[in-house]
Amino acid sequence: MTEEPQDKNPSPDPNPGPDAPPEPTKPVTLTQEELNRLIGGARTDAKASYEKEIAKIREEHERSLRLASMKEEERAKAEKEIELKKLTDELSEYKRALALKDAEAELAKLGLDASFASVVLGADGSATAANIAALKKQVDGAVKRQIDEAVKAGAPNKGAAPPNASLAESIRKAAGLPPKK
Repeated sequence: MTEEPQDKNPSPDPNPGPDAPPEPTKPVTLTQEELNRLIGGARTDAKASYEKEIAKIREEHERSLRLASMKEEERAKAEKEIELKKLTDELSEYKRALALKDAEAELAKLGLDASFASVVLGADGSATAANIAALKKQVDGAVKRQIDEAVKAGAPNKGAAPPNASLAESIRKAAGLPPKK
């Protein structure tokens, strides 16, 4: 039996399988100021979330104490009111989500980024449509100003042939071919 020599430095597999360990990543270096800013932002977000959750729990606790101190008939009426409020809130949130989707679709139809939907969302459909029209007008005006500035600066037309070149030379150059001698 002869042993085959083993390669001391095997080349990495160009197509590693799903069980292959991930390639090492370059460590991230942060200054203390950057680290404090990142941690501070996360801490602020977490604190706001916890405070909101605590307020919700307190409100539910107070509501249950109030309900417990009521007579049966009053409690039934209060529970119905609470359920009605929950359903009304859910309906409002559903309508808002639907209006947001409609605004995204309208923005996309006009060639605007759908991320503006939450900005242009109005109290109703007509207010949203007016906000979208105003945004479109502002964006078009900004684009026109930039184009006018570029034209004034003498920016060349993309894909235009140089004024002295023949059509054949322009095609050869665009195709990456050497100039004809």
